[in-house]
Amino acid sequence: MRVNESHDYTLTIVPDSAAMSGTAAGIVAAAVAAKPDLVLAVPTGSTPLGMFERLVAMVRAGSLDLSGVRLFCLDEYVGVEPDDPNSLTGWLRRSFVDPAGIPWARVHAVASAAPDPVVAAAAYDGEIAAAGGLDLAVLGLGPNGHVAYNEPGSAADSRTRVLDLTPESIAQASAYWSPGVDTPSRAITVGVGTLLESDRIVLIVSGPAKAEMLRRTLEEPMDAAVPASWLRLAGERLRVVADEDAASALR
Repeated sequence: MRVNESHDYTLTIVPDSAAMSGTAAGIVAAAVAAKPDLVLAVPTGSTPLGMFERLVAMVRAGSLDLSGVRLFCLDEYVGVEPDDPNSLTGWLRRSFVDPAGIPWARVHAVASAAPDPVVAAAAYDGEIAAAGGLDLAVLGLGPNGHVAYNEPGSAADSRTRVLDLTPESIAQASAYWSPGVDTPSRAITVGVGTLLESDRIVLIVSGPAKAEMLRRTLEEPMDAAVPASWLRLAGERLRVVADEDAASALR
């Protein structure tokens, strides 16, 4: 494992995705040990699955208790109920929440099926603020540079809001949807500005397909074209954990 520390952020490079998952799980477990009622956000998609597996294994072994955590979902498709089998919230519940023993009453889901999603998004941002903000936000890196569902063009001060998904994101999401069901084209996402208010941010990245985007995220000037690059505004509160394949394009 190689750790590069600067006055800006910490970059940890590990050999492979398994090591990335273990490192990320260790960060979450340590944060929960220090604060059992941690206000936490985690991503969906394939990248965090190994982290989830390790956290669940700790819970089952009795070395970790996640029952006091307050979990905020990062995003959801507009018009999709949390219990819809195709929803991001439902996926997270099956993949992590239930196996980890987090009571559903302690999970904050985006009210994406509310009559007025714009109002619902603003209310959700208020929920995060009322909780004191996120103690720890674990984020993945989208192929087009999005974090949560902050698509290219997202400003550094953007709040939780409704937005249109890019064709690339819609195509990526369609792999998780049942055959014959149209993938939604809009989502509610926690905003970049909201994420930047977190006490700690961990960006987890794995695989050669993410290498060029991670390079743009960390080494090019911060820009709305790569929303993940705004995370560098968090300074020393940001830690990036990448495997060697994902870090292969970095200088």
